[in-house]
Amino acid sequence: MEWVWPHHLSLPRLSAPPILPPRGPRVRARSIRPLPGLSPFRASPAPAGYLSPVLLLLLSCAGGPAAPTDTDAPADTDAPAEDTAPAAPYEVAVTVTLDGAPVADAVVMQGGGVGQWRTDAEGRTTVTIDPTVVGEQYVVAAHPEARNGGVEVEGPGAVTVALVRFDASDNAAYEFGDPGPESNEGTTTAQCNHCHVTLHADWYASPHRTAASNPVLHDLYGGTAAAFASASVCEAAGGTWGAATEPGTGATVERCRLGPSVAEATEGVGACADCHAPGINGELGGRNLLEATGVAYEAGVHCDVCHLVADVDLSAPPGVGGRLHVIRPTERATAPGTGTYVPLAFGPLVDVLSPRMGAVYTPLFHEARLCAGCHEQEQAVLVTGAAADPTRWPDGVLPIHSTYSEWEAGPMNPSAPCQSCHMPPAPGVGNAADLYNQFDDVIVGVGAGWERPPGAVQAHTWYGPRQPDANMLALAATVVIDTALADGTLTAAVTVTNAGPGHAIPTGEPLRALILLVAADCDGAPLVATGGDVVPDYGGALDAQSAGSDWSIWPGAAVGDTLRVVRTPGAWRDYTGFGPFGDGRFSAADKGLAVESYAGAATVVAVDGDRVTLDSPLPTGDVAYRVRDAAYAGAPGFAFARVLVGADGARMVPHFLAVDVASDNRLLPTAAWTSTHEFAAACAAPTVRATLLHRDYPFALATARGWAITDQVMVATEE
Repeated sequence: MEWVWPHHLSLPRLSAPPILPPRGPRVRARSIRPLPGLSPFRASPAPAGYLSPVLLLLLSCAGGPAAPTDTDAPADTDAPAEDTAPAAPYEVAVTVTLDGAPVADAVVMQGGGVGQWRTDAEGRTTVTIDPTVVGEQYVVAAHPEARNGGVEVEGPGAVTVALVRFDASDNAAYEFGDPGPESNEGTTTAQCNHCHVTLHADWYASPHRTAASNPVLHDLYGGTAAAFASASVCEAAGGTWGAATEPGTGATVERCRLGPSVAEATEGVGACADCHAPGINGELGGRNLLEATGVAYEAGVHCDVCHLVADVDLSAPPGVGGRLHVIRPTERATAPGTGTYVPLAFGPLVDVLSPRMGAVYTPLFHEARLCAGCHEQEQAVLVTGAAADPTRWPDGVLPIHSTYSEWEAGPMNPSAPCQSCHMPPAPGVGNAADLYNQFDDVIVGVGAGWERPPGAVQAHTWYGPRQPDANMLALAATVVIDTALADGTLTAAVTVTNAGPGHAIPTGEPLRALILLVAADCDGAPLVATGGDVVPDYGGALDAQSAGSDWSIWPGAAVGDTLRVVRTPGAWRDYTGFGPFGDGRFSAADKGLAVESYAGAATVVAVDGDRVTLDSPLPTGDVAYRVRDAAYAGAPGFAFARVLVGADGARMVPHFLAVDVASDNRLLPTAAWTSTHEFAAACAAPTVRATLLHRDYPFALATARGWAITDQVMVATEE
């Protein structure tokens, strides 16, 4: 049985300050009075038969019913206030036991305080209690093998906090909890957002929620193209209309089959679900992504998954069943309102005592290592019958996701872990049970939690490139232009610097790329590029032909298309990238970044069958690209990406099809790269414009599957 609370509590993002020395007394200006329905001292009556959360917590602890209370007794609001001086801090001698024996290195603090202490070899420490901390005065203790415990204190003395080990075995019969819908109307305490409204709202708008339901993910996993929703459209796109499994339901439906699925390419189910759908009930790890239904599909990476992570083993494969050590609760609950099993939740706070949470303090939630549970992946070649080139990859694995390693080797380790940027402080939030922002009058302590110092609570937003409003991309890079004009030639040197993140840009999913576009004009009239660096092939082209082909024949061409010609002299760029692309193991040729220069372009003005007429002759070169709109291959500019190569030589393939990493010139923390570009300029003061774009998916793949290409502008500048 679960209890429905008659109000909706906004409980924000879990966080805690690091272990600090005790602070001095403080006085809060907040008026603390009873919150209706939260105490036997109510300011207004509760519904008949209603159990308040505090009474529910007491029931949960005691395992028995509470005596009736007079819900109609009015609060005494007319009693004169006593004029007393603030109470002085006092000390409490604390002994902490674990399963009855004194335990060393337990963390001890005052509930709602800042100072933290650790027990000695005999399980003892002395805690300074600050009476000006608003709320119940509790000594709280935590140990990684036990749920947090606490004892109420009223003055100097000695207390014992008795902790009990939880069952550390994982319970495969446990069903992951439902975080709840977007609105918390009608929810119960079995759903996280019934209380944690602010925290839940952050998560609901984040990519973590859609990790299992992302249609792009399912197009890749199932070898489908959901955008082509009829047989005729599918077949026109080169696909086959037929039976397929519907994501989220498991039903057999008609869909467009286009490209190999994970199962077809690898003869297996892949490990996608281990991170994208970690909340599939039953055995953890190695599950088919299409098994994700219900909460596992709709909620993706959600509260009950993350807060059941007890540890991270970086030597294991990413995700649940491997690197993420998940412990699902086993002990059967006997108290009403707490669910089938005694609750268990790992998190970053010592002073959480609510039995409905079953909180276990672990500093892991302040560490980048937690994020490495999924955001770090080396992968053996998965394609059936293929293997990594042992001369390039002697360990037999390819670097796929290396965000954690990039951070670990960078300047922000250890002072600024992932949470510092992607879970920024939320200074207006009172605590994880954000009652302070919802009600004027709260009972502070075990039931409602203690109020945190401003900024101690961090947003559960996980800001990144898929949340444009967070402006993370705008803070990631700088672009500087230096120009020189001589003999009618304008030369622009454009320097892109990774000026913000503690990891490479772009990072994470290797289908991402940064594309730099450079243009120039004289008083608004565009200048013709005459040479310099260009955007490589993965910047996008509708078609491409090498030298020796008939560049007047372009099937599918339309009036207005542009043909860009690029020269490739056969030289290679040396650069400092990630892993072997920067540590000296690879030569410049092994790093795979060919020198390419702009030769010229022409526009299609007429089409007769497959033959095109151009507005000007094409120059000689090595490659010609047919482009329009967001297809930028061969344009003046540059690009940064980790380029995965398939068995057929295709570039920028999904990682389950990768057999090699051709190049990786992504910008590491603080690194910079300068590209050069030339234009014919007839004026004395030409203007150069540089635009740096973040692209989620390569043009060819997005076009083939019907995905929208949504380039985000990171930096736009001019000189």
